[in-house]
This record gives sequence, structure tokens and C-alpha cells, in this order.
Amino acid sequence: MLFDCIVIGKGLIGSAAARHLSLEGKAIAIIGPDEPSSHNSNSLVYASHYDQARIQRLIGTDEIWTQLNLQSIKQYDLLQRENNIRFHTKPGCLYVNPYGKDHYLQQASVQSDRFQIPVSFFDTALELDESFPDFKFPATASAMFEPSPSGYINPRQLICAQLSSFKKNKGIVIIDTAIDIKHHNDQYEIITHSGKAWHAKKVLLTPGAFVNFFNLTEKKLNLKLKSETILLAKISDAEAQRLTTLPSLLYEIDEPDLKNIYLIRPVQYPDGHYYIKMGCNLPEDSYFENLPDVQKWFTSGNSDASKEKMKNALLTIMPTLKSGEFKTSRCIITRTTHGKAYIGAIDKNLFVVAGCNGYSAMCSDALGSIASQLIISNVFPKEYTTGAFQPVYIN
Repeated sequence: MLFDCIVIGKGLIGSAAARHLSLEGKAIAIIGPDEPSSHNSNSLVYASHYDQARIQRLIGTDEIWTQLNLQSIKQYDLLQRENNIRFHTKPGCLYVNPYGKDHYLQQASVQSDRFQIPVSFFDTALELDESFPDFKFPATASAMFEPSPSGYINPRQLICAQLSSFKKNKGIVIIDTAIDIKHHNDQYEIITHSGKAWHAKKVLLTPGAFVNFFNLTEKKLNLKLKSETILLAKISDAEAQRLTTLPSLLYEIDEPDLKNIYLIRPVQYPDGHYYIKMGCNLPEDSYFENLPDVQKWFTSGNSDASKEKMKNALLTIMPTLKSGEFKTSRCIITRTTHGKAYIGAIDKNLFVVAGCNGYSAMCSDALGSIASQLIISNVFPKEYTTGAFQPVYIN
């Protein structure tokens, strides 16, 4: 069978792009492995969406990221109703800089007015303490709170909803890993790890941190792959119930031991227990340049090396938290040279979305939609410019 388009990568962006493409009545397939049973498996590829919670906010670091967030969140209710899959929770999102009003807070008020996003600003720690008593911030802190629909999403369930809609639109899901792409006779041949060959007029690459590996494209994208360590604090059902109104938190701490904390209220994980999730940037974060090192980080990286100081940071922010076991998990952030995602044509009828700089979960639907429109009509949506997402290659 010759598909009109095959999407390679069954993650957040790939599943979104596949759904949007399937709305056009074309023959669309998506290729990607399911989540492995454990990170200790012999899977070729892994993904950072193997998680139950990712922060959802509206006001991004600039107007483009804000537009992407707004466009994405407008699709959530439809996706949830259509598939009876709940992935979006709306306790709000709190942004705090412990040192005072930073550039983000200064420009956030402008974006709030432009996009009509209601927010509340806090100029003193006393105001913060009164509104969010489960957190503890320094006296010098300034902050902004975005109410519902900000909060968090379950990335696993969002992908399930996207793929459910995709299959309803007669899309084909292929559980496999693409390892080679060849172009001949005005079509692409995609070879998978199982040895099968699939054919398409057009191809969209969305394999996350693995886009430069295998033989998916001769043009290698200029990307930095950074390790990310996540702390999960196990708490009781009663403690989880006590913290049900806790907003998502972005805490712009900048200390020698760690930076840029993000935190999400208690969420139930597949093992049945509730965990508070916290992540941050660490001085011991690694950068990867080859496939074996990426695979090793996902399967057996020493994320526990940072567990104790991350635990201390969490308990400093939430001194009354009652927690027992602490454990770590691992993912990768893919960064671009210009701070926006790479979206564009690598070659004739070969397209890519890659390098979302840690923001893809909250705006994956919009990124997939942009790629879909580019593939179908060869133009970007009118609210975006081609240059904003220009792919940059390694010389």
C-alpha cells in the first residue's frame, strides 16, 4: 500500500500530527514502538512522555510559545469528549522568581493583555503565603498565577486520545521502529526494525531525541540533547487528598546546586500510588552525541546521584509535606539553536518537527497541526512565519 503520508514517531507531536493529517481523508500511517515494559528493556528508542504529568501553562516565554499553548489547549475538551479519555487537569499554574520580578514576569502582563489571559500577580511573599500556604518562598519573591485551564496534562493519556481519534479517521498505527528511509520513484520506502517495508508519498519525522540517529535523514539537525532528572516523592492517599488544589509550579531558582524547578501536585501513577513530581536543571546534567549514550541514559543512567539535593529542595519549597519514599526517573530535553522548534522540509516531501526545548507537552497539538498544514498545503498557518521554526543543520 502506498500511503499519502507516514509519520515516524508515535509520541506527543507525532500522534497530534497524524490526527490532523487524518482529518483530510488521506491515507495516513504512524510508525513507532509502544512504551517498553521497563527502561531496562532492549528497546531501540525511548521517549520522555513515559510519565503521568507535564505542566500546562498558557503564557510562554514569548508570543509564539503562547500562541502554540493557546492553540493546543483549545483542542483538549474536544479530544477528551470524543474519546472519553481524560488527560487535562486544571488547578492553575504558579510562576515564582525567588529574587524578584524577572523578564518573564515583566513581559507576561503584556501577553496577558494581548491574548486576554486572566492572571494574578504577587509582589510579596506574604501575599503568596496567604494564597498558597503549602508552598514556602523567600521574602524577596515575585510571582504570577494563571488559573484554569492552566495546570497539567497526562502525556500518556493525551497520546492515547490523539491516536484514538486518528484510528477513528481510518489512520493506521504500526507498532515498530523506523531505522532507514530511502527515496526513489517519487516515493519513500521506510524500513523498520522488524524488517518490513512501508511506502509513502510524504514522510514526517517526529522521533524526538532520536531524529539524527539510524538512517532517517542525511541532513543532521543542529540539536543539543540534555539529560533531565525527575524526582518522584511518594505520598499517602490522605496527603494526596489534602493537596488536590495545589497548582503546578515553575520556580525560577538559580543556585549552584540546581536551577529552574518545576513541580506538579500529587498524581496517581500506574503502580497505584500518588507521587509529587519535581524536575530541574542540574550542573551534572549531561549532553549526548551518539545513540549508545542516549540509550544508556534512559536505561541505566545514574539519576539517583542527584536525588538527595533534589529531595532537600522539594522539602524547602514544601516544608509541611509528608512523604516517604523518593525515587528518580530520566528523560531528555532536545534544544535547538534559536529556541523554537524546528519545523520544515528537510528534503522534497520529507518533513520534520524536532527540538521543542522542553515545551512540547503543553503545545504538542499545535506543533502537530502546523506540520500537518505544511505537509498538505506547503504553507505555515497565517499566525506563524516560516523563519520562526527554520531547521538548522550541522555543517
